[in-house]
Amino acid sequence: MELESYTEWARGFVQAAQSSALARSHHHFKPEHLLKILLDDKEGLASNLVSAAGGDPKIARTEVELALSNLPKVEGSGVSQIYLAPEMARLFESTEERIR
Repeated sequence: MELESYTEWARGFVQAAQSSALARSHHHFKPEHLLKILLDDKEGLASNLVSAAGGDPKIARTEVELALSNLPKVEGSGVSQIYLAPEMARLFESTEERIR
């Protein structure tokens, strides 16, 4: 993951998603964490894209929250560590290939 190649705006979303994963005591940083942050953004870019595609952002938010609530939680000393889930690594790799 090469965050320095991302815009400050994009880095902010990634960092907020990581913080959210840690706050939820999740062991892995997954795409669902990032999607939740994007859907909750007050500027509404992701929500507007969902709407433009014919979807309902409220349903998307509910479903991503359900997915996040079903992820296992870590207790004890491992709570402060988070690992990049393979699917998130693929997402970043794909993104980084497109911006090169």
